[in-house]
Formats: sequence, C-alpha cells, structure tokens
Amino acid sequence: MPDFEKKSKPAPDENQDRLPDGTAGNTTPPAIIMPIRVAPQRSDPNPPPGKRRRVQHGVALAVALAALITGGAVLWHYLAGRPATQVETVEQVPAPDQAPLAKPSVPTVTAAPATQPASAELAAAKALADAKLAAYLKRKQPLDARGVAQWGGAVHDTMLRLAEEADQLLVKKQYAEAAAIYDRAAAQAAILTGRTKAVLEELLAAGQAALENGNGALARQKFTVALLIDSENESARHGLQRAQTIDTVRKLVETGARHEAAGNIALAHADFQQAHQTDPQYEPARTALARIKTRIKDAEFQQLMSTGLTALHQGDYQTARRKLQQARQFKPASGEVKDALAQVDQAMRLARIATYRQQAFAAEKTENWRKASQAYAGALKLDANLHFAVQGQARALNRIRMAKRIDFFLQHPAALESDRQLANAVALVAEIEQITPRGPKLNTRLTKLARLVTAAQTPVRVIIESDTFTEVAIYKVGRLGRFASRELRLRPGTYTVVGTRDGYQDVRRRVILKTGQNLVRVPIRCEVEI
Repeated sequence: MPDFEKKSKPAPDENQDRLPDGTAGNTTPPAIIMPIRVAPQRSDPNPPPGKRRRVQHGVALAVALAALITGGAVLWHYLAGRPATQVETVEQVPAPDQAPLAKPSVPTVTAAPATQPASAELAAAKALADAKLAAYLKRKQPLDARGVAQWGGAVHDTMLRLAEEADQLLVKKQYAEAAAIYDRAAAQAAILTGRTKAVLEELLAAGQAALENGNGALARQKFTVALLIDSENESARHGLQRAQTIDTVRKLVETGARHEAAGNIALAHADFQQAHQTDPQYEPARTALARIKTRIKDAEFQQLMSTGLTALHQGDYQTARRKLQQARQFKPASGEVKDALAQVDQAMRLARIATYRQQAFAAEKTENWRKASQAYAGALKLDANLHFAVQGQARALNRIRMAKRIDFFLQHPAALESDRQLANAVALVAEIEQITPRGPKLNTRLTKLARLVTAAQTPVRVIIESDTFTEVAIYKVGRLGRFASRELRLRPGTYTVVGTRDGYQDVRRRVILKTGQNLVRVPIRCEVEI
C-alpha cells in the first residue's frame, strides 16, 4: 500500500516565533505520518476448499480499504495544495504579572509573492504523483482480486518493486520521480492484465497435463489458481473436481497393471473398470480397460473356437455351428471363424447328402420309387452335379412312369384290343425284360402284363356263315366278299361284321372275341327286302 503525507495543525505555543506585527508565525514544518507498508503475501496455491470463501472475503475487504485510503490521499492532496491566504488570529494572553493588554486588531497575512511559483510547481508535481499512484492502484486492484501473486511471476515482482521505489520517492517528496516510476509500475500492471487470458489458458493446459500424468497435487494447484483468475470457468471447475480423485484413479491403474502382468485378468479388469468409472476421462484407465477387455474377448474367442472345432470333428455339427457363431460375435471379420463355419457347412452338406443317398438306396431295395425319387431330389438341391443322384433320379422317374403304364394295362386289359396299345404293351414288356436286376414286385407285374399281351396276341377261330349273295366286310379287317362260309383267325377283341345286298336292308353284327375262346360262329345274311 502506498504511503501518503498528512498535515497536522500544531497547537498554539506561547514560545513560538511571532511576526513583526505581533502575530504568531508557524515556522514548524507539517508533520509527516508514514503508514507501514505491508507487502502482499503469497497465498497458499492450494487453499483448502473451505477457505476459498474466507479468502474471497479478505480480498474484497482489502480492495475496499485500498479504495478508502486512495480517496483520502486525493482529498489530502487537494487540501494541501491550496495556498494559504490568511493565518488564524492569535489572541495574546498576558502573563500573570502583567496587566491585560488591549485587544489588537487582527491583521491579514498573505504569502510572500516570491514563494508562490515554487509552491505551485511543487503542488502540481505532487498532484501528478498522486494521479499516477491512483492510476497504478486502479490497475493493480483487479489483479489482486484475481490472485496475481500466484501467477504474475517476474512481471509482478517488478511491478511491486517499482511501486515500493515510487513510495519511497513520494515520502521524500520527489514527486516527479515518483510519478514516473508509478507510471512504470502501472505499465507492468497493464502487461499483467493483458496476459490474464493467456495465463488462464496456460494454467488450464498445465492442469490438464498434470491430470493426464496422474499428478493430483499439481493439477489442484493449477486449477485453483485458474479459478482465482476466472471463478466461473467450467473447465477449471471440472479439472479441480477430477484432481480430487486422480491419485486414487492412478493407483487403481497401477494395481490393475500388476494384476494383469501376473495373469490375474479378472482382478485387473475390476481395477481398470473402477478407475474408468471414477474418472472416465483418464486416458490410461480407458486404454487399460479397453486392453483388458480385448484380452478377455480373445480368451473367450479362443475357447469358443476350440469347442466348435472339437464338435465338428466329433460330428456334432449343430453344436459346432452354435459355438462358432458365438465366436464370430467377438470377431465378425475373423477369417478363422469364416473358414471354420465353411467347414461345418460343408460337413453338414455332405452328411445330408449321405443321408439322402442312404434313403434313396433303401427305397430302391423296397421298390418304393417315389420315395427314392424324393431322396435323390433332396441330394440334388444340395449339389446339382452329384453323379449318383443324377442317375438315381433318372432311374427312379423311369420306374415310376413304367409302373404307371403297367398299371394301365393291368387295370384296362381291353386296351390291348387296339393294335397301337398292344404294340405299346409289347414294347413295355420288352423294356422291362431288359432291366437287371429286377425286384420281386416288378417281376410279378411283368408276368401279369406278359400274360395279357400273349393272350391279346393269340388269335381266335371265327367262322363267318353267309348265303353267297351278301357282301361281307369286317371293320379293322377288310372286305371278305360273298361266300357261304369262311374261317378267320382274329385276335381277341371287338369286331363289327357288316353284310350288304342290293334291294335288301344292311345287316350289322358286333362280335366280341375273348381270350381263350376256341371257335366263334358268326352268321351274316341280308334277308329283308326293301
């Protein structure tokens, strides 16, 4: 705090010098009161959280006191700088042994004209020094409120040194020199004011670096000073909050690392997870937790892969697929999982093909060609180029068609009366006879069909009797002409015999020849005249 001068009015003394006109003259210089200079003490960079409010109240009181003193100094300077135009009237008091004197008139004493220029110059210099002091204090007080003693460094020390030097000059009444040095001190204060934002950023950066290094004490110091500069700074508040727990977080990471090195993955994971939950922004904790999770995932991945491949080799394809799919959730892009699943798919495909093949062969043995065809079709869906399935499917479909044809002739033997159908039946019998080996069911059906074909091919004796006048014709056989009797051999079947004669009604007879008949007589004569 700067020193100020203060005038005191001396009490009248009967021994003081008197002017020639009998009035008292004050030749004693004004007394100088020197206030003790209190150098600002550097506050603890790390005040406890409970003291912050008391520190702020102290700073506010100091600022108010400084403002009061500054105002008194300016007022004192104003009063001291006015020239005296009158001196007080001094009443002479007679000594006890003397008679009272008559009250003299009060003369007016004015300053000597020769001393006025010097007094005015001195007053102007002092006024300038006071103004520079006030300007310096105006710059310094906000800095003090922002804890400049904690971060001002060499510039702050220089400012205080200059102010102290100016204070001493002011006491010595070297006003011009004091004003110049106050001006220099104010310039240093201006420099500090201009550096406030940069210093705040440096403190925040240094505090953040301390947090990253796990240095809680240094981080608390930096963020505490930052809050002195800007008590509302959210980054500083958050950083100070993290600094309270960073030491614990760092120790958890260290113990977790020791557990990890010893192979205690579960304990390491617990420590890293607790550290990350306490301070999610602490990079070593986040990195360590990610690393241990990766190790856990790798271990689970390898276990699932091993179980899946073992199941594959044992033929338990469903278990193998399930385990490998679980492993793929840990490493979706793993080529190892992809190859293993491909092996499972291939093994399952081959197993299903083998199953279809067994089903098809078993169905062939029982001559269940429809079921065999379904089995071969299932195998071909898995692999359209399977040789056994291609041939087996063709064989099964052929047998199914053949069975349908056999069933037709066995169920409709009359169809063999048609030459075309008989030819088809004969070809079918020949086709079946080419099949080797044949199952018992097919042999039985072949025998039945062959009998029908043989019977259909065995002719029946037919004797057609006429009158030699009637023209005889048989559909599907031809014109026979006129005759009295004629013997034919015709295959079993249905025939139509027609007789025609001029002047007589035509005659038609439907003749059915059955297999096994020996002789059939058919009379045909036109006997009804028109």
